[in-house]
Amino acid sequence: MTITETQLHRYARQVVMPEIDEDGQQALLSSRVTILGAGGLGSPVIANLAAAGVGKLIICDDDRVDLSNLNRQFIYQEANVGQPKTQAAKQFIQGLNSDVTIELRYETMSEESLTEILSQCDILLDCSDQFSTRLAGAKAAFINGIPHIFGGAVRFDGQMASFMAGVEGYEDSACFACLFSEDAGVRQAPNCAQAGILAPVTSIIGTLQALETIKWITKAGKLNSNRLLLFDGLSGSFTSIQTSKKDKCSICFK
Repeated sequence: MTITETQLHRYARQVVMPEIDEDGQQALLSSRVTILGAGGLGSPVIANLAAAGVGKLIICDDDRVDLSNLNRQFIYQEANVGQPKTQAAKQFIQGLNSDVTIELRYETMSEESLTEILSQCDILLDCSDQFSTRLAGAKAAFINGIPHIFGGAVRFDGQMASFMAGVEGYEDSACFACLFSEDAGVRQAPNCAQAGILAPVTSIIGTLQALETIKWITKAGKLNSNRLLLFDGLSGSFTSIQTSKKDKCSICFK
């Protein structure tokens, strides 16, 4: 792919960085990224990746925009209330960057459907709020050997990790199920509707997920692999916890 003069101008603040440069921008424009969930985390992910010039975004969500979403899901407007989030997200992206191709999956995602989608993708961003959907995404990412960039947020707290299990060169890396066992779905923490959430928290975590994605595609810097990054919004602090591959993990143990 050859970058046009218009694209060089549009992405000039990225291309000028030696870690990105023109090759990295070409990689972004040629990349295919799946976003699982278009809510509080998905909104900053979608905005950042569309602005950066990711070539194709596949947006998977089975929900509709609700008035209560608008305190944090800033890619939507009052006029979008009642619309499928996938369709409203497409309208936002089209208004921001015509370079981006968009594929919508307005349905509840299964391991089988995600495995098929991810077979043609570079990376999965997990912005879901359902444990079963996260687990399906983790399994599909592992099967396809691509990174699974996980994010979570509730109240003032957030967490993010880059699960690299199954990716070539990351044989010792943990997967989602190494940290969160399948029975964790039964013990799942209260969701945002039950416990509350603030926009700055989802924005911080979603932006970190987008940053990990850009770094992976452009090969700039190091990913947050084998670490769970915790954010405490009340103190404004980050804590990093070392993670490791779990013996007899239901996904990645061989």
